Amino acid sequence: MNNSTNDIRTAQPAFRPYLVHVEHIERLSPHFQRITCHGDDLDLLGTDGYDQRIKVMFPLPDETWGDPQLFDEDSIRRAAWYDQWRKLPAHRRNVFRTYTIRAARPDRREITIDFVLHDQAGPAGEYAAHAQRGDEMVIIGPHSLSDRSSLGIDFHPAAAHRLLLIGDETAVPAIGAILDSLTRDGWQGTGKALLEVPCDEDVIGMPDVAGIHIDWGTRGGRPHGSTLTGRLEAISACSGQPSADAMRASADQKLPPIDIDRDLLWEVPQDNERGRAKPHDLYAWVAGEAAMVRDIRRMLVEQMHMNRSDVAFMGYWRAGKSES
Repeated sequence: MNNSTNDIRTAQPAFRPYLVHVEHIERLSPHFQRITCHGDDLDLLGTDGYDQRIKVMFPLPDETWGDPQLFDEDSIRRAAWYDQWRKLPAHRRNVFRTYTIRAARPDRREITIDFVLHDQAGPAGEYAAHAQRGDEMVIIGPHSLSDRSSLGIDFHPAAAHRLLLIGDETAVPAIGAILDSLTRDGWQGTGKALLEVPCDEDVIGMPDVAGIHIDWGTRGGRPHGSTLTGRLEAISACSGQPSADAMRASADQKLPPIDIDRDLLWEVPQDNERGRAKPHDLYAWVAGEAAMVRDIRRMLVEQMHMNRSDVAFMGYWRAGKSES
């Protein structure tokens, strides 16, 4: 790559807004809705994969976009959408939420997002539940021409040969995207994906990755995360006594208390923080409801003696807290 190409990539924003239209809607289960959108500029959408986060912006009640400069070329170049949004009057600010790219097909100018539907849905859930072909959304997503297009990826396994993926229904789309990326990369190893969903009908199709076993649990009326912690206890019991080195390392990494009603539970070690990966090390990725993530985090680090630098924790949401 020559210097002029490098300069162009460096000058491009990591993320940019894309105006898209709903093209296809598929109800996967009682709590999962898959929406595929088309957009004229989606040929520029980044495809770095794994669990890449995006922002999805929804129309105002009058089906308009509050920011008149949202799609202005200079605004896009300066990545100014968020600063512009903050300056708008509250009633003219479009609601936006964070989601995961389930699939990106720039050659077809398409993006697919899996939405989780709840009984007491906020504006994003309401939009997804009632979306129709032709409806507009804005995707704030990665720019393929930027050298920072991988921003928003929190899955950093380095050379780990063993994986443990854990999540509730809100993490299922991200885990599906992770599995797709592992297939793309020709990853080889073993692992488990422990998933919890509200009901049996929510056990949906997932990518088949050689060496990774997908284990579903249905919550029913039980407390959130109850099927995950129980299955993780079983894994811990079967893993045997940790080494003396692991015991000593875990003694030095006691987790501080965290108020999940006030503090963000989000710890994502990067590859360069992990150093050179051991030949058969274990990497864990945990996401979902904050109290569940907190409890599983403690089990992995203090009970299974995993190094914190080998675990990513993301508390997506808090039970009992409505979506504002």
